[in-house]
Amino acid sequence: MKILKPHTLCLSLTLLGCSFPSYAQLMFSQYIDGTANRKGLEIYNPDGATVNLADYQIQQQSNGTTDKPVTFNLQGSIASKAKFLVGRSELQAELGNKVNQVAGLAFNGDDALVLLYKGVAVDRFGKVGEKPANNGWGTTISSYQNSLSRIKTSNNVTSVDPTANFDLDSEWTKWSDRNAFSTYLGATTTTPPVSSVSCSTADTPIADLQSATQNQQYVVRGVITADYRYDNGFSGFYIQTQDSKAKPNLTNAIFVYLPAGSTIAGGKVGEEVIFKGRLTSYQNQLQLDQLSSNIETCNNQASNLVSATPLQLPFTSLTDANGNVPKRYQGMLVKIPQTLTVSENYNYGRYGELSLSLGRLYIPTNLYPAKSTEAVNLAKQNLLSKIILDDGYNNQNRTPWLPQNFNALNTLRAGYQVKNVEGILEYRFNAWRIQPIQNKALPEIVKDSNPRTATILAKESKQIRVAAFNVLNYDNGLEKGFPSERGASSKAEFDKQHAKIVSAMKTIDADVYGLMEIANNGYGENSAVAYLTKALGADWKYVIPPNSAKLGTDAIAVAIIYNSKRVKPVGVPVIYDDLTQKNRVTMAQSFQGVNGGKLFTIVPNHLKSKGSCPEDTKSVDANQGDGQGCWNATRLTAVQKLMQWIATNPTKAEKPNYLLVGDMNSYAKEDPILALEKANYKVLLNDEKIGQGKSAYSYVFGVASDADGYGGAGNLDHAIADASLYPMVKRAFAWHINADEPTALDYNEEYKTPEQITAFYNADAFRSSDHDPVIVDLDLNNETTSTSKSGGGSTGLWSLLGLMMLTASSVVMRSRKK
Repeated sequence: MKILKPHTLCLSLTLLGCSFPSYAQLMFSQYIDGTANRKGLEIYNPDGATVNLADYQIQQQSNGTTDKPVTFNLQGSIASKAKFLVGRSELQAELGNKVNQVAGLAFNGDDALVLLYKGVAVDRFGKVGEKPANNGWGTTISSYQNSLSRIKTSNNVTSVDPTANFDLDSEWTKWSDRNAFSTYLGATTTTPPVSSVSCSTADTPIADLQSATQNQQYVVRGVITADYRYDNGFSGFYIQTQDSKAKPNLTNAIFVYLPAGSTIAGGKVGEEVIFKGRLTSYQNQLQLDQLSSNIETCNNQASNLVSATPLQLPFTSLTDANGNVPKRYQGMLVKIPQTLTVSENYNYGRYGELSLSLGRLYIPTNLYPAKSTEAVNLAKQNLLSKIILDDGYNNQNRTPWLPQNFNALNTLRAGYQVKNVEGILEYRFNAWRIQPIQNKALPEIVKDSNPRTATILAKESKQIRVAAFNVLNYDNGLEKGFPSERGASSKAEFDKQHAKIVSAMKTIDADVYGLMEIANNGYGENSAVAYLTKALGADWKYVIPPNSAKLGTDAIAVAIIYNSKRVKPVGVPVIYDDLTQKNRVTMAQSFQGVNGGKLFTIVPNHLKSKGSCPEDTKSVDANQGDGQGCWNATRLTAVQKLMQWIATNPTKAEKPNYLLVGDMNSYAKEDPILALEKANYKVLLNDEKIGQGKSAYSYVFGVASDADGYGGAGNLDHAIADASLYPMVKRAFAWHINADEPTALDYNEEYKTPEQITAFYNADAFRSSDHDPVIVDLDLNNETTSTSKSGGGSTGLWSLLGLMMLTASSVVMRSRKK
């Protein structure tokens, strides 16, 4: 069947004497790129009718990208021949209510902007997919560091191609000064009140709005429970029906949107009010906007007429309308009587968000094999057992509000407990969250549920301590200066990072370190590994692989450093490269205590990450939706080949006793780790006797962002002993200095004010990286014998043959699955 394109169909019908009504689409009329982030876009309505902006959105494609645009949904309406200004909060601070909607626009002259109507592009600035030369479009004028006005005043289109060539010079003119806002920006589009209501006017119950027709005007009465009409707030307030008139099993509250430019006034928290406004939906949440009357107060002592509704976790569903479900309480004043746990604080410094849950949430595949009933059920339960506690603000990079006077020494860690959570339950940014209410009592923070530990258990004098530490792209700028390729952006940042990592390593007091994510800039006296080693003291040395200027070709590498007064290398290091260009090249080095004793051989690892997925969604390395992320097949093959290599005894030590350490990018019950266990290697951190068992973790990720429930705490970082070394392991543990700490406390200075840069930093071990170090204590002096009946996890011909069969069977199984 041949399908006619719209313009072909229109032409055919025109020839038959038919025609379609034409109208002018909205269009960009001003491109505002003022200094100090005073950025915005003015939108003009050339049509003869008022337009509902809820049908429109702006998409930003940065630096020539074509996927994952940043999207800004518009709100409100724009009258005929009127203009609507969307701008950053910095522009709002300059222009006040001339900014009709605040949005985090972040264009810099070479970022394409597209205006969409119901998903169809109707106007654009720039060319999607192109990164223009000289940081901007144009020849006689440039979009780089300029504000611009549109020449044309109509936009008679049904769609535009955002990937077509963009001729800036023919459609735009440059402002006389990029900051000449008062000269070039017109008035706001707010419509003054056109009707009036009184306290005796009949109203529609708020609960009935759930099934009412949208885009219609309704008179509504309720008590204002929370007011976010303050700087960088949500431009509106919540009202709720008083308890005595509330309808059961329905939400009795709704958000009322008043843009910054609105002239509508009236109403305070605790007052019962009445007004008239339009019912609409924004981000899957009903709201009232376009108020056509002022807000009339009917009772200024009504706060006791609405009480906070108790809300219990877990929910029974996130989508149903009945039961213990968030939809039932949407917009209402709620309180959670349970004591909750901070399961993630990744977005706390940037967006003010905390993920709270009933107890700490764990990565399902850290506890159970992927696709097992237990893992699937835990993922489902994780989704139902969490809620976001937000900060009540719409801007970014505020100083966190809990605890009071938040700083580097007064933190809020994952694992802390939170009591007396109360606020407005709402759906915003694709998640259920509770917004606090100003001038209400703060939630209680219980720090002793997971306190910082500035010191750790010391090893016994005759033991050898080995630690695995991901040092978060530690790069001293030797090759390219700053900003470094993956690490610090400046020398000042690097110095801060260096101080934190050295503090952590000195406290750990290991004899041997296996490092991950250290700059791969060689082994000379000015290299990153030399710089870090020297900072630990004169007794410290680093392993230099033979005949290699670098370890692989990646920007970061693994490394081994050791205290030469405590241990000595035995033999020479041996390099292993699986030739995939995905997993980092590694090496093995045998060590012995300086006073003798048994040997052990360390192999630091850093396997392919779970992100940057393959383009082929049918690939075995694509995300299978089982919690293991992308590249799982590559990681599985990597450990199988690594075991084969180890089985050849590459260091040629008589009894090598292998210890694999590092960032395996695989949680404890995922396929690569299970393959090691099947070969009789021992996963130490998760060991119930010498490790931390089911409570082990070294990393926290995805509680807020993983839509399938596979976020939580788990350990990507491992220490894994072969069967011969295992009896000599006395303890294994993670020191929780990083995974539980807010990212705002790291060395980075981006997204921080000068005051925050000072307050959020301390030259201690906390948030020195994003992974916790994993520590293993070995007793290599005692006569220990293995009780294992298997020869797995040790060298020898039979072990090698067995591992080859394991790899072969895995390849066959994957090929069958294709």
